[in-house]
Amino acid sequence: MRFSKVIMEALTINGGNMTVRKFEPVMVHPESEIPNGFYFLSSLDQAIPFTVKTIYRYEKGSDIVGDVLRQALSKVLVHYYPFTGSMAMSPEGGFIVELTKKGVPFVEAEADCSMNMLGDIRVPDPDVTNKLIYSDPKAKTIFETPLLTAQVTKFKCGGFTLGVGMYHSLVDGVSGMNFVNSWAQIARGKPVTTVPFHDRTRLKSRVPPQIKYPYDDFVQIADASDTESLYQRDPLVHKLFVFDADRIAATKKLVLSEGKVKCCSSFAAVTALVWLAWSEALSMKPHQLTKLRIMADFRSKFETETLPEHYFGNAVVTTASLCSAGELHKRPISFAVEQIQKALELLDEEYVRSRIDFVGVYKPQLSSVGTLVISSWTRLAYGMSDFGWGGPSQFGCGDLGRELCVYFPEGDGKKGIAVVLALPLSAMNAFEELVQV
Repeated sequence: MRFSKVIMEALTINGGNMTVRKFEPVMVHPESEIPNGFYFLSSLDQAIPFTVKTIYRYEKGSDIVGDVLRQALSKVLVHYYPFTGSMAMSPEGGFIVELTKKGVPFVEAEADCSMNMLGDIRVPDPDVTNKLIYSDPKAKTIFETPLLTAQVTKFKCGGFTLGVGMYHSLVDGVSGMNFVNSWAQIARGKPVTTVPFHDRTRLKSRVPPQIKYPYDDFVQIADASDTESLYQRDPLVHKLFVFDADRIAATKKLVLSEGKVKCCSSFAAVTALVWLAWSEALSMKPHQLTKLRIMADFRSKFETETLPEHYFGNAVVTTASLCSAGELHKRPISFAVEQIQKALELLDEEYVRSRIDFVGVYKPQLSSVGTLVISSWTRLAYGMSDFGWGGPSQFGCGDLGRELCVYFPEGDGKKGIAVVLALPLSAMNAFEELVQV
C-alpha cells in the first residue's frame, strides 16, 4: 500500500547515516461496531497521562508486512476499542476517554540501511525513537494526542521494526503487552485468547475514602545535594549495564552472609546495587533524603474481589522506601535489600485500595528530586509478539524519564538482568565505574 505524501527523515547513528521515508498515516478503524459514550478511568489511570513508546525488532519480514499488520489492527481494535477514542474531561474534573471512534494512525516507512545500524534498541535514543515511532505533529495537548499509534519500518536487510505509542492512562505493561500479543495472534490467523476485561470501576475510589497508609511515594524531597544543577549542566546519557548470573549470585551470597535478611531475590540484589551506585554517582550528601520507588503489579494481590487476569488498565502501583544517602552507604548492602523487601511486603489489596482513595482525595504530585523509580520488564511476554515472521529479537523502550530505571532480560537465554537508566554524563561515568567493580 502506498500513499501520496512522503516525509524524509535523516539522522546519524552509530557512525553511519540513516534515512527513513515515512508514508502518510492511515487512520485504522475497528472492522465492526464498537461502543459509544465515555470510558471510565480510575485514579491510577488518571495519574499517568503520557505516551509510552516501545520498539519491537524483527529479523525477518516481507513486502506485505504493513498490509498484514494494518488489517489485523482493524480486527483487534474491536476488542481494544478505547484506543480509538480521545482523552476528555469528566464533569467531575478528571480524565475520561470519549469513545469518538476517530481511529488509530498507522504509518508505513522504509529505512535505507540494515537494522544492525540501530544497535541495542533496549537503550533509548531520542533521534531513533522519533524516526521509528509515529507521533502526531499537530497534537499540542493531551486531548489531541492519539491514544495509540503504530509504525512499521522496513529495512534493507529484510527485517522490520514495529514502533508503538500507547497512552499510559489506558494501559500498564501487562495490558499493553496483551494488546500487542492479541494483535499478533490475529495477524497469524489465530483467534484472540486474551479478551480484555474493561470494567475499570473495580478500581474506583471508595465512598467514603478509607486511607490507612502515609504513602512515602509522594513525600517531597529537598535538593540538599544540588543535583538539579547537575541535570541542567550535563547532557542526559542513556546506557545499559548487564548484571550477569555470577554477579547476582555473588551479591546474594554477600547479602545473606551479613545475617540481616533470610532470603534475597535477584530483583532485590540488583536493585540494591543500582540504588547504591546511583546515589553515589550523583554525589548525594549524607543528609540527602533518597527515595526508591518500585513499580509493582497487584493483579495477584486481590482476595476479596478478584481482579481479572486480563484486566485492561493500570493494575500497577509504586511502593517506596525512604532513607538518607548517608544511611544507605554507611550500612552493609543487606540494609538496602531489607528496605526493598519491606517496601514490597506492603503490597496487598488494602494497601492498593487505600492508595486509590489517597490519590482520589489528595491528587498528590510526584517529584524527581532524590528519586529512583524501578520498573522491571523482565516478565513481559514480548517474545509472543509474533506477527507471522517469528518473534522479536529485541524489545526496547523508546524513551526513558530521568528518574526511571528499566530492567530487561539479559538475553540469549542467559539468567542475568540488563539495566537501562539515564543520568547526567559525569554521573553516568561515575555509575559505570561503580557497578563494574
